[in-house]
Amino acid sequence: MPTINQLPTITTLSGGDQLPVYATSNGDARKASINTLVEYFQTTFADPNYTVVINAPTNSGFNIALAASSQSIWLIMNPTGTFAAGSVTLPPVLNCYDGQEIIIISTQTISALTINGNGGTLVGVPASLGAGSSFTIRFNELQQTWYTIVNSLQISGVDLVTTTGVQTLTNKTINLADNTLIMTSAQLATALLDETGSGLAVFNTSPTLVTPILGTPTSGTLTNCTGLPTSGLTGLGVGVQTFLGTPSSANLATALTDETGTGSAVFNTDPTIDGANFTGHAQTAPVVGASTGGTLTLDMSQSNVFTVSMTENVTTVTLGTLAQGQTVNILFTQDATGNRTIIWPADFKWPGGTAETLSTNSNAVDLLVITYLGTNWYSSMLKDLS
Repeated sequence: MPTINQLPTITTLSGGDQLPVYATSNGDARKASINTLVEYFQTTFADPNYTVVINAPTNSGFNIALAASSQSIWLIMNPTGTFAAGSVTLPPVLNCYDGQEIIIISTQTISALTINGNGGTLVGVPASLGAGSSFTIRFNELQQTWYTIVNSLQISGVDLVTTTGVQTLTNKTINLADNTLIMTSAQLATALLDETGSGLAVFNTSPTLVTPILGTPTSGTLTNCTGLPTSGLTGLGVGVQTFLGTPSSANLATALTDETGTGSAVFNTDPTIDGANFTGHAQTAPVVGASTGGTLTLDMSQSNVFTVSMTENVTTVTLGTLAQGQTVNILFTQDATGNRTIIWPADFKWPGGTAETLSTNSNAVDLLVITYLGTNWYSSMLKDLS
């Protein structure tokens, strides 16, 4: 028989693999499967009041179904790693007895643990288990309900059983990753030794602070803030603080560093400009107009200078967005064909009451000058400019 050092190595075991044992009853060496040895250990060394179930899940999303038992059950889970999810299905509720207990422990973290009551109601079961954590549930047959009677927190590697009694922790670190510590703001304030201020705990989303002293913030957005005193602002240019407190034209002019002229601020609707001097600019840029299907439409708010190329006879002229006192220049140019005609609106008033006609030569240029007063356009034309 070879010695153990002469045997090849195996790295993966299964329940049916054989191990050598010395059978005292037979007085010789015999073989036994791993499953046989596990069953022996469970029967010999386990709590006689519990049916021990050992399971080693190998992947997230596992399910362990517990069979009905005449004893309480101790489920030992040895996952091969930390798993995001897993579930345990309890024995059918009709096969459970009053006072039966189930202990569930895991040697690895299961972030989302689901317990299936299999017909029974569950009260207080945890939604996750940390590595080395456990809990115990007890069955009430009258209510067909499993109640959690013991739940553990993992504290520096030692399970602390949570009970209604007062427990003193000395030099312990509490990891609440898989559990919840509940207290009020007042209780938290009492527990803290170096707090400042009073009131309720504040978190970073939409807190309400009462008369806080913020010191010197490194950043912030004050878009919706109100009641900001301008006297507290620093680092502003000359006159800016005064303008923010009293936003008058004079204070604005003082705050500006590159203004020209004097007086009040001017806006784009009906301003009164005193002695304005426009240099180097046309008042408005020319706008090109064109007729379509014999209709010429011009928006008077776009400019006071328009150019129109006559490519057809125009029977309808529509002028929109009129302004009292507005004077408009319209330059009409015949195309290469020439002889294009136009019918003027009835509200065009001409010298001597006779409407002008366009020059008929090809490429002829006529300048129409119109001024709007009341409800009429007072019109004149310079013809055949060349």
